[in-house]
Amino acid sequence: MIYVFTLILISGSAYILGWSSVLTVQAVSITGTSSQAEILRKLEADLLEFGVGSKLARIETRAIKRSIGNLTWIDEAKVSRDWFGRQIQINVVEKVAVAKAITSDSGLVNFDSLGQMFEPISASQQAIQEKLPLVITQGSDRAQLASVATLLAQMPKDMSELIANLKAITVANSGFIEMQTKIGERSIQINWGSAQDINQKIEVLNALLKLPENKRINRVDLSQPELPIVS
Repeated sequence: MIYVFTLILISGSAYILGWSSVLTVQAVSITGTSSQAEILRKLEADLLEFGVGSKLARIETRAIKRSIGNLTWIDEAKVSRDWFGRQIQINVVEKVAVAKAITSDSGLVNFDSLGQMFEPISASQQAIQEKLPLVITQGSDRAQLASVATLLAQMPKDMSELIANLKAITVANSGFIEMQTKIGERSIQINWGSAQDINQKIEVLNALLKLPENKRINRVDLSQPELPIVS
């Protein structure tokens, strides 16, 4: 008797969750961006459409999260079911740009603080475009933009001031990267050389800035970190 009752309970629960209209979606909430339409278009393209009236238990939250996570302008996505409120909640965090570049085909690409490149999509991302420092390339821009991304990705947190105060980045045909920024109230130009040995170059830069005789320097050449040049 207990076995039969348990079987009926399990079957009833499965029916309610998967087939009954009792637990259907009453609302879909997307927060963290004003570009909800872009997210819905992505889900539609990945055949993950759902809406009011969809069976709540049948919605694949992990697949939805994975789909949204593939949008390059999104930094993070969280997807959950609210059983009591009978809704699907999607919360996203947009990527925040620290610099921009214009590609050879007149396209626009942004960089976040981790060096990840993305096209600005949301209203908030597009609103800050004029204020972003420009990355200027002098050759094969995709390869050179990738080197800037590498530099930004390797920048340690204790040197985030260099990124926060960034004015411009230039990449020469040689692959050498020059950064115009500020340390405190001092404007400084840093020639990083190639996007290699960044940790060593950061150590050298910190050591140079601590020397009393370098209080007034406004240019540092770290292209050869073992032989740095200041002026």
